[in-house]
Amino acid sequence: MDASGTKQKLLPKLLKWLGATAVGLVLISSIVFYLVRIRASHAPTTIVVSACGDLGPGVRRIRADFGTQFDISETAFLIKSGVQDMPPGVNYSAILKDSTARLVITSNDTWKEVEDAFPVFSEDLHERDIRGPNGRSVGMDRWGSLKSGERWRFVKFFNRDAVAYLPTVPREAILLDQVISSACLSRDAHREK
Repeated sequence: MDASGTKQKLLPKLLKWLGATAVGLVLISSIVFYLVRIRASHAPTTIVVSACGDLGPGVRRIRADFGTQFDISETAFLIKSGVQDMPPGVNYSAILKDSTARLVITSNDTWKEVEDAFPVFSEDLHERDIRGPNGRSVGMDRWGSLKSGERWRFVKFFNRDAVAYLPTVPREAILLDQVISSACLSRDAHREK
């Protein structure tokens, strides 16, 4: 057998090997991209605290004890409030209608289970600074997911206001995250910062 005959036999094998390798690389790259994208999609929207704007129709603004305010859709949420003894203040619950998912707005001294316990049992844990429009850190945003896929979140502002929710399914957590992302300060309080 001459050299050209050997090349003709090896060429189809080489092309098959290169084709299989290319398909494998594309498949692996697609899986990695999908997993990274899925993981990133669980990250709640970054909070930037700025001056409160005008309210839209059907939206109620709740003011936490130390001045942070949140906009809550009255069509999607039932809003309840209650006074607590220690530390003194008012707690607000925004309960998602037709669900048990709820978000609580309170002082940061009252959510020890979300702040301490859930991070221990979480599959993943994330933390980032909350920034004001000037870039200065005004609080800490912490969230994670349990093995069940449920997500929890605890946001504490340096003014001692806090907002949190217990583990809930991702599609409901997204709605609770929208309330958290609405965090703002009154225009007067914002000027003082």
